[in-house]
Amino acid sequence: MSLRDEAHAEGLRLLDWWEGHLVDGRGGFYGEVDAGDRPVLEASKSIILNTRLLWFFSAMSGWSGDARALTLARRAADYIRTHFHDAEQGGLYWRLTAAGLPEDTRKQAYAQGFAVYAFAEYHQATGDAGALTFARDLQNLIEAKYWDAGAGGYIEALSADWRALPDQRLSDKDLNAPKTMNTHLHVLEAYSRLHGVAPAEDTRAALHRIFTLFLDRFVAPEGHLRLFFGMDWNDLTRSVSYGHDIEASWLIWEAAEALGDETLLARARPVVLALAETTRCEGLRADGALAYEKGHGGHLDPDGEWWEQAEALVGFVNAWQMTGEAGWLGTAERVWNYTKAQYGAGGATEWTWYAALAPREKIYKAGQWKCPYHNGRAMIELDRRLR
Repeated sequence: MSLRDEAHAEGLRLLDWWEGHLVDGRGGFYGEVDAGDRPVLEASKSIILNTRLLWFFSAMSGWSGDARALTLARRAADYIRTHFHDAEQGGLYWRLTAAGLPEDTRKQAYAQGFAVYAFAEYHQATGDAGALTFARDLQNLIEAKYWDAGAGGYIEALSADWRALPDQRLSDKDLNAPKTMNTHLHVLEAYSRLHGVAPAEDTRAALHRIFTLFLDRFVAPEGHLRLFFGMDWNDLTRSVSYGHDIEASWLIWEAAEALGDETLLARARPVVLALAETTRCEGLRADGALAYEKGHGGHLDPDGEWWEQAEALVGFVNAWQMTGEAGWLGTAERVWNYTKAQYGAGGATEWTWYAALAPREKIYKAGQWKCPYHNGRAMIELDRRLR
């Protein structure tokens, strides 16, 4: 089969797995499914998993026409609005107990952005006017609460009552930095989708601002992204993230296309292709695997995670579309062949966290940071782009 045909089949197979393993009879979805495909009944429920499930099922509904996807999208939207949403203070909590009660009430800008992305997609799938209002209200909240009016950019996190927090990290792997590439990338992504679904002057203005900020602050001349900053934009970056470099390449281009401005497209084009080329030259192994990162001092961590392979597929196909150079498509096919051989793509279960050859522990199949967003989205994108 062609890459497009395999991607189409894989997208439908992923829908089957996530539909069959995540539905929690107590409400919503399980917070975790272990490496053996078993639900962890008392696992906490994270806003990241739930917004990404909402995005995935909504996008799958529009792409596949499968009625199951629409039913699951409604389940996800209802659960988020009922349990994660802070009806008094606004915004979305970070984590709930397995029973659906607030457990960690901090409010990450990253999470609010993912909810904008997910509810915009849900509105596209359903026509639900309330979902569009919810997404717009969250965008307004991001602009009001997280934007640094002095130096610019979005700060990482605030408390439930919108106070400053001493620890703003998304995860233990991150620096405790108040402004990060990762959050800005996913706010950019969310604003692109909201503007694409329901364009208005305010959505355009917000997208234009973060688009130009991202190019100004986070793109380094050597074809990488700067990852961490202080409040006054002092650069704290100490590593290269190949997965984020290639993911950003196509999301930047998507944002430029959503804005529809030829000047911005011309500015974005060399940035996008430089990110893709540097990723291919530095981060892609001969066997088709994308490495995790290059740390301080040039040490390369060669064991990539599942999500980087998924984003590489889209990023390299996007570069092929932009240039017409067949080598980019061949690079994507190499990544796909490795992903099938090492991560379980095309098999009977969800992709594994690490490659089979990597000497790493087995980690959950679904959970806070393991969602169908990266690989599910990649399959939809490949199918659409390769038609």
